Amino acid sequence: MSSVSQKQHENFFPVKEIIKNLEELLKSQVTLARQSTITNLMKSQQKIDTPVKGHMLKLVGSFVEVQDNEAELGMNTQIEIVFKSLTNEFVGFRAAYNLRKKMLTLTQLMNELQSYELMLNGGKLVQEKPETNLAVSPSSSKEK
Repeated sequence: MSSVSQKQHENFFPVKEIIKNLEELLKSQVTLARQSTITNLMKSQQKIDTPVKGHMLKLVGSFVEVQDNEAELGMNTQIEIVFKSLTNEFVGFRAAYNLRKKMLTLTQLMNELQSYELMLNGGKLVQEKPETNLAVSPSSSKEK
């Protein structure tokens, strides 16, 4: 190698070092993504007057995202997260579930929660209340 080309290559990093640095960078990004996803999942709460089905679908999507970020949540952990995220209306359901000691899949749990929700509401489906944007205008009536 000529001295000119040798001078030009002095500042180049070896390929192995570049790959190692990239792997470390990606590993830390994956770790941050995993932590962020799990944190968001743990903070998830069902909103009052929100159907349990919609809430469960949101949680299942979050469980998939956690798995995509290479984290493992066992079925018991997932069910515990579901119970902790539900409104207080489902305390009775949780107590009955724990007494039965019956293992359910998330789909089965969602179906049973929907049945319980129907029972609580006298057989009526819970309808999510639409968000409204109300503008209040000043009164145009004049006092006499």
